[in-house]
Amino acid sequence: LNRIPLNMLAFIVLIAVLCAIVRAQEYPLVPVEVYYEALCPGCQSFITGPLTSTLAHDDIFAIIDLKMVPYGNTKTNSDGTYTCQHGTNECISDVYEQCVLYKLSGNLTSIVTGETSEAAWPYLQCMEFAEGDPSYAESCFTDNMVGTGVEWSTIASCYADEGADTQASAATATPTHDYVPWVLVDGALLEHTNALLASVCKAYSGPTPASCKTLNTEGSVCLNL
Repeated sequence: LNRIPLNMLAFIVLIAVLCAIVRAQEYPLVPVEVYYEALCPGCQSFITGPLTSTLAHDDIFAIIDLKMVPYGNTKTNSDGTYTCQHGTNECISDVYEQCVLYKLSGNLTSIVTGETSEAAWPYLQCMEFAEGDPSYAESCFTDNMVGTGVEWSTIASCYADEGADTQASAATATPTHDYVPWVLVDGALLEHTNALLASVCKAYSGPTPASCKTLNTEGSVCLNL
């Protein structure tokens, strides 16, 4: 059998890698925006269900530009305080989640841009599996955010000292909506939240990922009253 010289093999591998990079740059990521609140049952159902199952596919996660904003149907009061739809504990958990989004970059605008949402995903997911219970805030962080360079003490300090700022940023980031979860895929409202995977697959302009399949079941929501 003929053997391929090592230098030729290395060249072939290099070309394959470069081609993969070019293909990835050629096709834009699919924006997926999730506007939610920590204690909303419909939000928890979506995040722990369709969103988790969709992002579990590496080839799907790779084509998504994820943005998550924990604020939802929170109301800004005239005195600058905030009232959350599901009570004080929801405000506490929302702020913890906002602080993680903020402190991963050190830039408050990260809450608005969504640039840290992918890095924060393990924490946000853990909190929603815990039904948004703020008593899990520290353990979700220490269990999932090791290696990020951010300590829990930084998040705790943010919650204590900068909560009003993070809430204001999340309010700015949250669009007008009728209910939460308010999910946009490629800028369009996803009315049936269980169709997330199918919608991402449809919106992607590149070669169809192997994990693409169709889901069409309607999800649940919390009305913005």
